Amino acid sequence: ITLILGAAYTLWMIKRVVFGAIANEQVEHLEDMSGREFFMMLLLALAVLAIGLYPAPLLDVMHATIDNLVAHISVSKIP
Repeated sequence: ITLILGAAYTLWMIKRVVFGAIANEQVEHLEDMSGREFFMMLLLALAVLAIGLYPAPLLDVMHATIDNLVAHISVSKIP
């Protein structure tokens, strides 16, 4: 029941937010992203995609720290 109600609420909210009339005059005068903002969003999206497709450089940087952490945790403090 929660899943169905959540989906129904989400669809109702999207209908009001995306396709509804603008009630506030100040919001009505706002503009979309500028070219510079779009370019920065594009760079961030490409960086996230690159890390998702090839995470090896990021994982290689973390490898030494993770090995040290695992070695530290694996030593028992209980006699």
